[in-house]
Amino acid sequence: MTSGNESCTAGPTSMSYLTCLTYILEEWTGVEDIGDYLSYAFYILWVLFPLVVVFVLPGVIVILFYVSILWLHIYKRKNEIKEAYSHDVWIAAREMLATIWDGHGRIWHGYELHGVENIPQGPGLVVFYHGATPVDYIYFTARLHIMKKRRCSVVADHFVFRVPG
Repeated sequence: MTSGNESCTAGPTSMSYLTCLTYILEEWTGVEDIGDYLSYAFYILWVLFPLVVVFVLPGVIVILFYVSILWLHIYKRKNEIKEAYSHDVWIAAREMLATIWDGHGRIWHGYELHGVENIPQGPGLVVFYHGATPVDYIYFTARLHIMKKRRCSVVADHFVFRVPG
């Protein structure tokens, strides 16, 4: 085995870095055949990876909800004086939240919006399906705001209004 001053590639046979790491861990911990334990740990990680993915996405959505609410609350407190003299204080807040939610929709779900040119300039009605959470409506309004600088009102189920914030 190598001493403290030698590297794993020195000597008559060179080895891969993973093999070198295994030998170093065996010496450091005193456990023989640590490679078997590591391969078992990697197997368990591989088996449980889908469960981690299933719980990460909803967690990210909930965190984004609360970060958006917190950011709007701070923005409101910061701009209370300006609001008395200007009617367009919330433009920056809308732009920022639209960009955040649009980025989330594009990265996590590949969300795209087609047919925006068919929405009339005046009032219109957009009917769409939403799943268990109203996230697709948030993605829609964010993308519509970025593309057309228009806001959209919603007629929705009572569940939408029970979402915190």
